[in-house]
Amino acid sequence: MDKSIKIASVQMHVSNNNEKNLQTMEDCLKYINSFFKDVDLVVFPELCSMSLDLTMENQAEEIPGSISNLFSKWAKKYNKWLIPGSVYEKYSNKVYNSAPVFSPSGKLLGVYRKRYPWSPYEKTNPGQTPFTFKIKGVGKIGLMICYDMWFPEVARDLTNLGAEVIIVPTMTTTGDRLHEQIISQSIAITHQCYLISCNGVGIGGVGGSQIIDPEGMILQKNGEGAVIQTAIIDFDHVKKVREKGIAGITNPHKAFRKNKQYFKVYNK
Repeated sequence: MDKSIKIASVQMHVSNNNEKNLQTMEDCLKYINSFFKDVDLVVFPELCSMSLDLTMENQAEEIPGSISNLFSKWAKKYNKWLIPGSVYEKYSNKVYNSAPVFSPSGKLLGVYRKRYPWSPYEKTNPGQTPFTFKIKGVGKIGLMICYDMWFPEVARDLTNLGAEVIIVPTMTTTGDRLHEQIISQSIAITHQCYLISCNGVGIGGVGGSQIIDPEGMILQKNGEGAVIQTAIIDFDHVKKVREKGIAGITNPHKAFRKNKQYFKVYNK
């Protein structure tokens, strides 16, 4: 059985106009559906459907809600697994930076809430729970959002739950994007998994999106223009690298699980 998918990571131009951003998102889905019909999963950047001109409280809504229902319709209409970036979610009288995931049937599979808002600038509440979803017969995918990648425990939580791919919707507008690119490679290497870091452009980021394989090899990398990155994600390759080792030598994923250690920092 073929345990691979084709992914499209949309480094889209983001504006301060919500309706324009949503139109850009659907235009990209239409383009992918016309020219890359065999794409299975589409990911968009962090908060790409939101507006920086409006407060998060004014934009936050419950999931399911009007914007998540729209994303659900798109997933079904274009028959794609869909990660539409993240949105401001209202939940239990709090606001979170949350990434919903939809199946090709339009079903909401779950919501990931960003665990590390970019303090002190980002005012959303931190989520507490790792999130993975499974494509039946293929493999398991985990989610992080932007600043989460700076904390190795977040990725470790996901791979401990079986994630073979980590997808990271991002909205980095600052000069440390270069550092994030290095961190992205490090996560892929130390966890022996694919990593897709999808950043925006325009007001939504400085680009530099990447698709990285389980040995840290960069499959896709772009600059500051709008682009749709595509790559084949081979889950059998993850299994092989985790069995045989990086460069046929080093196996940190297996070593971490086998060698039980206690770290005082986690007991504070």
